[in-house]
Amino acid sequence: MSAAPGDVKRIGAGELRAFIQDAGELKKGTLLYDGGQLLNLARYENKLFCDAKGSGASPYKVSLVYSDAPAPAFKGRCSCPARTFNTAFCKHAAALLVAWARAPESFAVSEAPPPGAPGGDTARKSVKKGSANAQAMMKSGVEQVGTLVRELGVSGVATIGGDRIEQMEKLAEALRENRLRRLSARTLDLAALLRGQAAGGRQARGAPRGALSAVAYANVMADLLLTARKLEKHLAGEPLDDRHVEELVGKTWKASDRKPAEGLTLIEYAFSTRTTSDDFVIRESRFIDLESGRHFSEKQILPVFLAKRTDPKRSFAGEVLAGARATTYPGYPPLRVDFSDLGDKRPLDAGALEAVLARALPDVGAALAALQEHRKDVFAPDLVPVAVLTDTLFARGARLAAVDDKGEALHLPDDPALEERLAGSLRDARLRALLGDIGIDAALPTLWPLAAVVEGPLGLELRPVLDQGAGQGSAARGGPLEGSAWNAAAREAGASPAAIALGEVREELAEALVTGLTGLSARATDPLAARLRDLRLEKQAALLQALPQRPEPADRLDDFIKLYQVLEMALVRLAGATQIDRASTERVPTYESVAVARPDETLSPDEVARRRAAGAMNRYVAAVHHARYYASLPASELVANIFPIWADGTATPTIARTFAPLGAEAIAAAEKALTVKAGRVAKLTAVRVLQAVVLHGGPARAEATAMLGKVAEHAKDAGLRALARDALDVIDAAPSGGPGNDAVRARRAARLGRVHELAKTLGAAPTKEERLEALKALSELGDLAALPAFRRAFYADASRDVREEAAYALAQLGDVEMVETFVRMLASRGVDEREAKIAAYALGFLGDVRGLSELLSAYADGYKPGIVADAIRAFGPVALTPLVDLIEARPELAKRAAALDALKKMDDTAVAACLVERIEARRGDADLADKAPLYLKLADVHAHSRREVAAALISALSSAPGKEAQAAVKAAQKALGVVKRSK
Repeated sequence: MSAAPGDVKRIGAGELRAFIQDAGELKKGTLLYDGGQLLNLARYENKLFCDAKGSGASPYKVSLVYSDAPAPAFKGRCSCPARTFNTAFCKHAAALLVAWARAPESFAVSEAPPPGAPGGDTARKSVKKGSANAQAMMKSGVEQVGTLVRELGVSGVATIGGDRIEQMEKLAEALRENRLRRLSARTLDLAALLRGQAAGGRQARGAPRGALSAVAYANVMADLLLTARKLEKHLAGEPLDDRHVEELVGKTWKASDRKPAEGLTLIEYAFSTRTTSDDFVIRESRFIDLESGRHFSEKQILPVFLAKRTDPKRSFAGEVLAGARATTYPGYPPLRVDFSDLGDKRPLDAGALEAVLARALPDVGAALAALQEHRKDVFAPDLVPVAVLTDTLFARGARLAAVDDKGEALHLPDDPALEERLAGSLRDARLRALLGDIGIDAALPTLWPLAAVVEGPLGLELRPVLDQGAGQGSAARGGPLEGSAWNAAAREAGASPAAIALGEVREELAEALVTGLTGLSARATDPLAARLRDLRLEKQAALLQALPQRPEPADRLDDFIKLYQVLEMALVRLAGATQIDRASTERVPTYESVAVARPDETLSPDEVARRRAAGAMNRYVAAVHHARYYASLPASELVANIFPIWADGTATPTIARTFAPLGAEAIAAAEKALTVKAGRVAKLTAVRVLQAVVLHGGPARAEATAMLGKVAEHAKDAGLRALARDALDVIDAAPSGGPGNDAVRARRAARLGRVHELAKTLGAAPTKEERLEALKALSELGDLAALPAFRRAFYADASRDVREEAAYALAQLGDVEMVETFVRMLASRGVDEREAKIAAYALGFLGDVRGLSELLSAYADGYKPGIVADAIRAFGPVALTPLVDLIEARPELAKRAAALDALKKMDDTAVAACLVERIEARRGDADLADKAPLYLKLADVHAHSRREVAAALISALSSAPGKEAQAAVKAAQKALGVVKRSK
């Protein structure tokens, strides 16, 4: 139906999609209408109005304005949080249009807009009253939080049921609507902790299933109480600092509220995309200013439904924004900026990275001082950004520490994913600085790195560490450790006995809060006070002993929380930097900037693999054992046993160093590895050997350079070409190698620019299709500089298809750092079959011998036999002996066509040699005749191997007694054609 001028057009339910493009919002709106959530439906001229029930005490005010020019359209307005984003339809506006389509008769015709309605003429008159109401609602919310904390503090959590937790969650929603953002977030945290306890869910690392994390609970309770007390004073008239306004209640800051920042010279060191628990997408760039060393952040914050149709904020990776101008929002570092001028953009170069090093904090002590200063403000965010000079990572157990030139160490989080990303960033490079967030993890001062400045063969580089899909600083945060788990981690991290003792006292106080302060007695506090006095904390001990003397448990709460907070600061000081005795450490050959405690023994690769699989050894200690083992072998043995030694990615650096001075012998070994049909890692090792020969110098230098040139130009393998090109660049950049570093950088500039451009698209493009195209283009470039982008996509991309292609790209470029990740994926084939299949393909592409055992195990299990057999076959001669071992132990596997096909596609001479060697080793054994049919069947894949194996069996069994031996000889003769086969 058409509408009269100044009226609203009637529409049918089938026309809703013509006006509401977002199907998700339409679905939500329909559910709201069907659930009776709309009140006071009204129509005035060309406008529709209603109230929509929300989680708070006051309903949202919703309106729709209809216009018929240039085409019929509705525009929605609503007082819900989505109003900030100027979207045509939030779910409440969608519900109002559903109501108009389904039941237009239910709308009362008004002579004026409802009071307070969005866009109404009377809105201005209600501002003062609305402001007063908002103040009252905030005050009510603060009082409710105070009551909640007081009740829990007195009685403990034992009586908390599911209905009370639901009330907390509703309270949190109401607090957010009333702009009490910090109280809302902490109330949700509290409800989640209690709900996890009630459901028996996972709580904290080291805590039993269903156990409440006492430390996490006490931390949230302390934050709630301190925030409530601060807001009580504010609502009573005490002004808030602008930083506290932003952190505690939030505000839409006008341009006039923001401070100008000019003359900035910024580089982006991290970019992330994440979705919050309340369905907002946040895209964030993290910057450091090269002039001042200050940290900044640019954010795009959108509700999920709007983010899908909004151009994403771009990344500035690989660029310097020189002379940028912006305004900064009130808040804590990193200061949020709104750019007015991006300045002159130029490529990120060594000079800019030298400036980063010049502005970084000089040592771990300075970083800890910055953290302590930050934590003096109890309302500051948990984390503060830093750039700190560090030249070593110390690997102790499962946890890494960043070590400065004084030997002082700052803990890194216990997170296997972070360790893998760091390993990828530090391989073949020297660490110069880490950029990231410093905070407290289980009372241990901890740095969550986002990026590293390293010095590689071609100079300074900025390498990302952040998982792009995680929040800044949150990629590794797994919750506080509990009890003995915290003590073990603190001891392993090198914390002092005093720090461990104080941590135990603080944990017992947290347990007391969980139980409730009603039960706090002198019997419980006196022993703890004595321990505090032993630590020279006299005032804190006296305060603790005074608490049980107060007859009203509620009167104990404020001082209890005050004591708990003071002890945290004392604990941070005690558990600060730890000293590393460099004399007792050993550098990891594969990672120049990583050190481990010097092992007392040298383990074989097999034993190292066993301990790694059991989780009893980290990758860095394993690398030291590998290097020691291979270094102990004479060069002649390394030459004679190219396979499997050269196919082990952990052995590559040792092999390159060992072969560098061997000249012609090294070139011959490299040529053999490059020409034999073998796994790719053996060929990659050959390229490293040739590079080492050239850099060592001598008569063989020219021949090795020529071989590298041939590989760089003509190899069919993209990973080999990329590695050879990099080797030639390193040679040219060496002082005695060629045109020098500047010329190499100039030669690579255009290619690297293309890599950075595609990497940005891969990281930030809104659609899966765009990211896949960028990934494909990056793969075709075949440049090792793309490895960080591929790793980010593999770990963090929202699309499984993109993650799969990134895995293949990493394998194609020979990223041996991914081997253990792929092995774990394949080992979890019973949990995620698709991930396991990706891992099988990737391990086959790589051809690293460390992946062979799990592939053989998968093959024995009958998992995807065709795919797994192809992957095993791709290893070449490396896989031959282990595969025959497996079939010999499990003869039924020989019935599978895939097993014989894998052998058929291996070198016939190698197959024959492997089987003949086994026959000779068993000559004279009673079971050789039993094994003979299997050997003949395996040898039958090639005419040559069939002849060789049959002849060896005839020789070994001709004089052997027994019917089985004679039958085996007869079968061997038939294989040779000596006698006719029976019909």
